[in-house]
Amino acid sequence: MTQIIEFPVPNKQHTHDYDADIEEILASIPAKHREKLRFELIRTIDSYDTYFTQWSLSLPEACDETLKKQIYDLAHQEHGRKIRMLKDIMRLKARVLVAEYYKAR
Repeated sequence: MTQIIEFPVPNKQHTHDYDADIEEILASIPAKHREKLRFELIRTIDSYDTYFTQWSLSLPEACDETLKKQIYDLAHQEHGRKIRMLKDIMRLKARVLVAEYYKAR
């Protein structure tokens, strides 16, 4: 007989503030040029299309509520991991944009 093991999603709030990191990285750029860099950052993020923000989840028809919850919990954890990865990409891209800005000056 198969035993179902619970996979609870921990209710942890990730306290790292990626937006503050990006603001700190862009802070040395004059305000007028900073907005251009933000636009480039948004274009970079948009180029990933829906890879990080949308996904489909297929559940077997014959599964019970416990299995459905387990699958959903795992998918939720994976989604959180993808979002953190996207935020890391945003932070690194901001550094690249600032470096390119100063190199062009």
